[in-house]
Amino acid sequence: MRAAYRAAVALAVVGLLATFGALVVPPAGSPGAAATPASGRTTGSTSAPSTTVPASPPTTATPPTWLTAWATPMDFNYGVAVNATVRDVAEVAVSGTSIRLRISNSWSGVPITFGAVTVGVQQSPTAGAAVLPGTLVPVTFGGGSPAVTIPARQDVTSDPVAMAVHAGETLSVSLWLEGSAPVSVHFCCQGRIDSYGTYDDAGNRTEDPTAASFPAVAPYASTNMRWLSGIQVAGSPAQGTVVAFGDSITDGFRVAGDGWPTPLQQRISMMAPQDQMAVVNQGVTGNTLTVFPPGNNALGDPDSYALVSGGLPGLTRLGSDVLSIPGAKDVVLFLGTNDIWFGGEDAIPPYGSAATIIAGMQSVIAQVHAAGMRIFGVTLLPRASSPPGIKPVEVWTAADQATLDQVNAWIRTPGNGFDGVIDMGAVVADVYNGQCNPDLLFGPYNSGDNLHPSVAGQTVMANAVPTTFFQIPEAPQLPAPVAVTPTPGCPGAVLAEQAMALAQVPTPSPPPTTVPPTTVPVRHPTIRRPATTGSLWWVPAGVAVAVVAAGLVLLRRRAVLRRRRRRAVLGQRPGVRERAPGSGPDSVTTSDGQGPGVRPGAPGPAP
Repeated sequence: MRAAYRAAVALAVVGLLATFGALVVPPAGSPGAAATPASGRTTGSTSAPSTTVPASPPTTATPPTWLTAWATPMDFNYGVAVNATVRDVAEVAVSGTSIRLRISNSWSGVPITFGAVTVGVQQSPTAGAAVLPGTLVPVTFGGGSPAVTIPARQDVTSDPVAMAVHAGETLSVSLWLEGSAPVSVHFCCQGRIDSYGTYDDAGNRTEDPTAASFPAVAPYASTNMRWLSGIQVAGSPAQGTVVAFGDSITDGFRVAGDGWPTPLQQRISMMAPQDQMAVVNQGVTGNTLTVFPPGNNALGDPDSYALVSGGLPGLTRLGSDVLSIPGAKDVVLFLGTNDIWFGGEDAIPPYGSAATIIAGMQSVIAQVHAAGMRIFGVTLLPRASSPPGIKPVEVWTAADQATLDQVNAWIRTPGNGFDGVIDMGAVVADVYNGQCNPDLLFGPYNSGDNLHPSVAGQTVMANAVPTTFFQIPEAPQLPAPVAVTPTPGCPGAVLAEQAMALAQVPTPSPPPTTVPPTTVPVRHPTIRRPATTGSLWWVPAGVAVAVVAAGLVLLRRRAVLRRRRRRAVLGQRPGVRERAPGSGPDSVTTSDGQGPGVRPGAPGPAP
């Protein structure tokens, strides 16, 4: 029986192991099975069916993902340059391991040739045209050429440049113009220098890191950015690019070019690099959304408005200045106020009407969505006629205000197509500190012309942008530039409070007292299900073996119990003693001298 017992236990163990193996170890060819070499041979047991996996095709390098770290739109041409070098300076918003340059000839009717282009790091914010020694790198085009010819009214993107850049770093881009050509520029803004140029016929100075060849006086040192329209980066941890698409308010007129995109970038830059985005300013001073004015009579200009400033209308330049921006994911549309003013000034119906502006916005929304990007609308700011002493005089009428109110009412209406609304018009209105004039700019937020916000106003506008709109965390707020208290009982103040609340970082709520803060989540085991039924016969086989073995074990235990009961009975008869150690399981020794072989309960000898 001991041998049978051991065999039963062994069978039970084998059965349990077989059952466990069938349930846990996946069959050959299932998702969890051993990997199959490309040769088609399977690893593991040779009894498993082989599965042939075709060899993987040769892998190719993944092309880099480019996003725009700085951009500016060209809005008109300014003069002619001859055999000269210009050096543009631009600050990149996010870091990258390599860069590309975008050069524009969009405002010239003739081709333009640059014989050499370099890029380096500006030596310091106060160093002007000086480049940090050792940082100048040549830029090539079309697969390695140092020179490039750009057709009339076109632009070109350079080859990648293996140059790592840091967020907030200012780059110096030098371009040598061969021959002569009109200069395409971005016009903005007093109080800053964006570009330096040599005298005509100074030749190629692109490899000179010093500022000696670049006079620091106008018109050579200029507020106009010449030809450079974009800097793109690859290898950046940033999430993409936000395009600020607007007019002079966005451009930063009267605040040295630091429109609301600048403080918005400052907010975003306070977050971790992987949570950041680049905010590029595609604002154009004087820009309209819909059509050109035929001529700005208020300025006494007989020529086309586009040749003086204002650029192409938003609907016209949308493709070049928004939809073609590498890495762009979000667009902030802030146009329309110039449509109203020019429409009222030149009285060209329906130009400047609410219906025309709304239709233009709907067209932009549709095109941006078709390009796979999100778009957010900005309400138009309060404005009034120019105060005394401001030239040129701009008259704002009651009819203009009524049109603005209609446009803003539509922008604030849910379901208009925008993916969100940023109510900048409400946050800069005169609805604080006891005032309630929602059609005017709040005094400290007014730059002085009753139209363009001050630095404080631009900062508040940037603080009103919910960065969660861009699918990144809510960025910290910049310090409030002015202490304000919304005026109680003023409807405009309620709108301002609601707009600012959207961009506040939420305060985390304390955990409920009924839930311990150190609660460890329950981890449920993953059950691996076989992909095929080829090995399921192990399950019933293992169960059967285990059942048989268990039956044998039960029989063994019943036999042991019977022997114990018999011993108990014999122990009550005289002359019976326990079996000697090592005696057979069924033999006993009696006190009357009888030897082994007499079993308990068997008939004794005859008397």
